[in-house]
Amino acid sequence: MSFRLLLVSLIAIVSTLAPQQSLAEVLAAPGDLRLRHDIELLNDSRAINISATAWPISWGEIQVALDGIDRTSLTLTQQQAVERLRKQSQEALEVRFVTLDIGASVASNPRFIRTFEDTPRDETQFSLGMSWVGERFTVNLQGTVVADPIDGDEFRPDGSYVGVALGNWMVTAGWQDRWWGPGRDGSLILGNNHRPAPGISLQRNNSTPFETKWLSWMGPWSVATFMQVLDDERAVEDALLFGLRGSIRPVRGLEIGLTRSAQWCGEDRPCDFGTFTDLLLGRDNAGVNVDPDEEPGNQLGGIDIRWSLPRNIPVATYMQWIGEDGRPGSGLIGSWMRQVGVEFWGTIGGLSHRTHFEVSDTLTREGGFGFSDKKPNTAYEHPIYASGYRYRGKVIGHGADSDSLSYSLGSTLVQSDGHVWNVSLRYMEINREGSPQPRHTISESPLDIVDAQVTHERHTRFGRFTIGAGYESREDPLTGLDESDTAFFIRWNSR
Repeated sequence: MSFRLLLVSLIAIVSTLAPQQSLAEVLAAPGDLRLRHDIELLNDSRAINISATAWPISWGEIQVALDGIDRTSLTLTQQQAVERLRKQSQEALEVRFVTLDIGASVASNPRFIRTFEDTPRDETQFSLGMSWVGERFTVNLQGTVVADPIDGDEFRPDGSYVGVALGNWMVTAGWQDRWWGPGRDGSLILGNNHRPAPGISLQRNNSTPFETKWLSWMGPWSVATFMQVLDDERAVEDALLFGLRGSIRPVRGLEIGLTRSAQWCGEDRPCDFGTFTDLLLGRDNAGVNVDPDEEPGNQLGGIDIRWSLPRNIPVATYMQWIGEDGRPGSGLIGSWMRQVGVEFWGTIGGLSHRTHFEVSDTLTREGGFGFSDKKPNTAYEHPIYASGYRYRGKVIGHGADSDSLSYSLGSTLVQSDGHVWNVSLRYMEINREGSPQPRHTISESPLDIVDAQVTHERHTRFGRFTIGAGYESREDPLTGLDESDTAFFIRWNSR
């Protein structure tokens, strides 16, 4: 059975089985800086307790969290965040109401290495969208037309999905962006640097804790999983991408997430249930716990932790450790990529700010925690799935691709009336060790990049306007040659 036929069949099955009392949930996609700012502001003040490390997020969970807030204990800045979230959630969850959205953008030198912020992918884009929420179903249709697209696709359904509610679970099918991890500049395993691939997914809507005393210690918990088809031109055509993430919040301010993803199946590759079972059990490291000719896929996995300090200290720290391969003689992960970051927040006049400093290293290292020997040309690469952990010309993990070191400093500032400023500065050592990699999406050889960008978003009665300006300098450390470019974009959305 083809993946597309399986997708259609699944929609038909869950449509029949979905209980009448379920309410379809609309999902908030990654990319909205103000939305993330408001959720994290209330999370870190302990006013609410929902996950902001795995996107998309259920608007239903956001609404439930808002309904439980004690407004009398909030500061003015926190109250403003509550009002913005309440307005957005009410609009998103209005049942049996069709919402239209029109958008257009023009960009010069669009940002290639994207962050959590949703910025234009190409020079000229026009989009039209429609969303509808029913008692059991939700529909979100998006169509984007691109002039002179980088990847050759002039029409894109990115952001489109249909969903069916099954109790506290949501089954969706479509092209959905995802962001898994606490990072702001990038995710080592799954970010929105690449365009979304078509697939099916299942996620828990409301992270209600277990009631049993044996599991209640976990606190609110979340689970999300998906299966996508990588339908671009690849060494292994029509390979599948599987993802699974679970997180717990045992105490307020602390979230621990476990994530796995894997490329498997595809043309001339085994796609049976036994192969998928081997993949789930981690029996997929050639020469370690499986024979090379029986390797089921290319798997990544690891842990992330985010902790906001108690006693109203406005600081949070986070980390993400993602492994590629197993250690010799053991099934344990032994080739690690690493990310660490710190955030602090507060008010400056009438502005609420959240500032971060983040370091990401995609040069894998051996050892139990990745502090031993370097393993260049390992991250996002695989001998069987030779196109690597990439889709349509961009890496699925961190946008700097493999063997890179990235330093990021940035701040999101939200005005009392809801307008947003975002400032970011990055220094990246791209592809800094190992032999030349022709599949590297940024540079086959070492390259140093300095990147700065400022964006401003205004919400008006005529829609949402966003403008951005940037500067990028690239230097070849081997030859000393350097070049620089300026960038600019303007975007409008009717909502």
